[in-house]
Amino acid sequence: MKKIIASILALASAIGLTACGKKSEPIQSTVVKKEYNFKPIEVTGDNVLNSVRVFDTMYEDSEQAMFSPLSLNMCLGMLESGAAGESKTALQEYLGTEDYSSFAKEYLENAKNYSADDYDGYKNVFEIANSFWANKSLAFSNEYKKSVSENFNAEIDNLDFSKSKAAASKINGWVNEKTHKMIPTLVREEQLSEDTAAVLVNTVYFESAWNEEWGVPNKMETFTAADGSTNEVELMRKTCSSYYENDNATAFSCYYKNGLMFVGILPKETGDFTLESLDISSLLKNKNAAYEVYARMPKLNFESEFPLTDALKAAGLSDLFSPDTADFTSMQKNTDDKLFISEVLQKTKLELDDKGTKAAAATAVIMNEGMAIDEQPKETREVYLNRPFAFLIYDEGNEQIVFMGKVTKL
Repeated sequence: MKKIIASILALASAIGLTACGKKSEPIQSTVVKKEYNFKPIEVTGDNVLNSVRVFDTMYEDSEQAMFSPLSLNMCLGMLESGAAGESKTALQEYLGTEDYSSFAKEYLENAKNYSADDYDGYKNVFEIANSFWANKSLAFSNEYKKSVSENFNAEIDNLDFSKSKAAASKINGWVNEKTHKMIPTLVREEQLSEDTAAVLVNTVYFESAWNEEWGVPNKMETFTAADGSTNEVELMRKTCSSYYENDNATAFSCYYKNGLMFVGILPKETGDFTLESLDISSLLKNKNAAYEVYARMPKLNFESEFPLTDALKAAGLSDLFSPDTADFTSMQKNTDDKLFISEVLQKTKLELDDKGTKAAAATAVIMNEGMAIDEQPKETREVYLNRPFAFLIYDEGNEQIVFMGKVTKL
């Protein structure tokens, strides 16, 4: 009987940046649900480039969207540890390593360092959770369960997927808890059945106050969308100490209290763009602290849902979605059952603001005063995100892009 590794529902990846004070209302809700026939994506051994190409492919028809390469990689890494033959090779090529399990184990340990004391209502945390939900009537190898438990710190549970409503409720309850209620529902009842073999889930939850708050002036400014339309919005203001530039873009970065970093990226060309065209890898290598950077950007509040199935098929992983070609025998006790992937889904949510207008006004003054203590005045640069831009939430110490996003219209 053919069994399905049901929806490696990769992710419930979520960011929680909660402002103290009143939350701003969502500007845009981006939900991508239709099926696509994506053009083939060239996959290299560079996971950053692979992730960028997958995001660019999925971004079509969106105005604001966010994707977590780290969360998808964690799910695919758990899958790779149970794959064999060409299936294993294909996953290793996408992940950019032959030993993602070792990376995951080390990274999950390092991630514990990204926390700080609570600050004005912020938890200042960075939490990654993995789980493996197995069909209780299907035997998975002890070696595989040990691998995902030890290397991915995955919680393992058995479910009766023939009772799809109860199974979905159990998984969604776990996701809701791990994302601090940012993503209450990930799995739908109709996605599960008695033929479901397993569901692998990863969640990423990020919450932190800015290291130094943004200021919000009492006036509106013009944001020019990719289609040329304009909208009057509030642009937060801040002086940053790190500037980036390559042939395609300029950028600024500023830190959160938990140690991770936000990078705002402005293409040099106006209008729409792809993340690949920005050459993010080279941009991040060109960090320059010799300038004072006057930065502006809008508040953001939106959610995204991406059907990664079609994008991953386009990225050379189509064999994993067929019972005739997928090879996950390394996770099975009984290899008579043919396992394959049925679906991969990612949901994300972002709430980003200045921590509240009350704190922002004071922060702008303190920040400007704080940056002026150098004996030698610095040259200045401006990076105003008042037209289509990209952004990252970046783990600089471990060179990991936790989230990447793009905004073309407000």
